[in-house]
Amino acid sequence: MALKIAKKPTFSATAEVFTPNDRSGHDRSTLTVRFSRTETSELDELRKMAQVEVLRKKLVGWDDFQDEDGKNLEFSPENLEVLLSIPEAVYGISMAFWESIVKAKQKN
Repeated sequence: MALKIAKKPTFSATAEVFTPNDRSGHDRSTLTVRFSRTETSELDELRKMAQVEVLRKKLVGWDDFQDEDGKNLEFSPENLEVLLSIPEAVYGISMAFWESIVKAKQKN
């Protein structure tokens, strides 16, 4: 496939979030997150930032983020702060962001 200049200013990725449960294990959840595209000139700056700050700057939307009643939470500054208060979510979403930026071919 040929390399094309991205026309859309955003891209989506699937983030896996593993939260501890009361059975000495973790529950796996996923959500689709949308990020604004990153230019090469921005990478060094982003690498120096705390991951929460990277996500505040680059995360622009999501699907499948719900409250305790199962109601979808719309993307907003308030809900972004709720999401960023969950350490496991910050880790999972950060991994999705950086893996999307620097995708290496994986062996089977």
